[in-house]
Amino acid sequence: MDTKLFLTQQLRSYYAGHEVKTVPEIASREFGIGEFGRKISSRHLSFRSASELNQFLHERAPFYISYSNALYKLPSARPMENKHMLGADLIYEFDADEIKTECKLSHDSWKCSSRTCLASGKGRLQLCPECGCGAELDEWVCPECLSETAKQSTRLISFLRDDFGLFEGIAVNFSGSKGFHIHVRGNSVRGLSKPARLELLDYITAANLDMAAIGFFGDFDFKGGKSDSKAKNSFICPKKRDAKGWAKRILDGVLAAFEENDVPKIAVMGGITTNKAELLLKDKNKIIRHIENGVLAFPTKGIDANNFWRNFTKNVVDEEKIEFGRGLEVDRHTSMDINKIIRVPNTIHGSTGLLAKEFQVEKLNSFEPLKDAVVFPENEIKIQNVVAPRFYLKGKWFGPFSAEEVSLPLYAAFYLLARGSASLLDSRGVGH
Repeated sequence: MDTKLFLTQQLRSYYAGHEVKTVPEIASREFGIGEFGRKISSRHLSFRSASELNQFLHERAPFYISYSNALYKLPSARPMENKHMLGADLIYEFDADEIKTECKLSHDSWKCSSRTCLASGKGRLQLCPECGCGAELDEWVCPECLSETAKQSTRLISFLRDDFGLFEGIAVNFSGSKGFHIHVRGNSVRGLSKPARLELLDYITAANLDMAAIGFFGDFDFKGGKSDSKAKNSFICPKKRDAKGWAKRILDGVLAAFEENDVPKIAVMGGITTNKAELLLKDKNKIIRHIENGVLAFPTKGIDANNFWRNFTKNVVDEEKIEFGRGLEVDRHTSMDINKIIRVPNTIHGSTGLLAKEFQVEKLNSFEPLKDAVVFPENEIKIQNVVAPRFYLKGKWFGPFSAEEVSLPLYAAFYLLARGSASLLDSRGVGH
């Protein structure tokens, strides 16, 4: 039996006993499916009901199935303009690949793409350091990098709720591989144009954030007794009780940093020495009181207040904003694309054998994808040519393996076979 047929049998067996009921307004969605090694092989499919979808899953057992964030009058029509869009949900993708975690040095690796260069190594490199050619990455995930992805995904939900007032219609699911998908559904977002969706992205990424426009760094006039401080170089900021949106986020970040009483952190964020940070924190209570009343005051002498507060607030913004390609990866194209199709929640990801499991938003930081999304059983399967770093599934660590023949639980064997990190060994001892 070859690998594709074996894995297809496991998928069919799973779908025979599990119904997928996670697609709202299913008759208005476009679907796409993928084959072994190809995530999208055909699209423009449609289903009239969840039962029709589940029958399809049982009979066809696709390696991947995705659905549109858009609603259409005729979802299976071609070309796209003939579908007659009725509206589109917001979808944000978070991927662990771009989050800088130390664990990547242990489970990711690279090799030179040149046939004449044999260079390789641990970690993630874009170019071969020996010959300058492109490097091919072998990317894995572990509890550490997925946990960090979940924590930072929570930040987006905070923006959606606290800044945009979107409390209803938010759904979260594991992608089935390296991250999380956040769906925002309902009439409040479905009519948003592409430019409007871009504005939302610009807001959460703090693109072109104008500090003056949100109430920071106006000159403070001490005339009239507006402050009991005689410090120079003080600036206006929004009053804590009146602050909203980015103004509130910045003030909360500044106040939290001072409340922590962390000398090195204050020094780094403000661009000052630790000695000066220690002096500054002696006036912590006075500084906090002024900030709450709308003044970035500076009672400590010997520090350039202008540089300090501008550095400090910039660092707070950098910590709070959603950033592309560094620290937190949100798929910008997905967020704006109203014709995108994305994995159906509670279906199997064909590259891992893990479930794209949907769960309550409040459980985002406690959900353990590599444990909670494992659905295949424990029965042992023999596989060969296994090449893998140490990896984690269902509460257990496996490997590392280097061109070995091993017997593993079905869920771990599927994981390796699906990603091309092993080949099947049949009962006669012949690999496929």
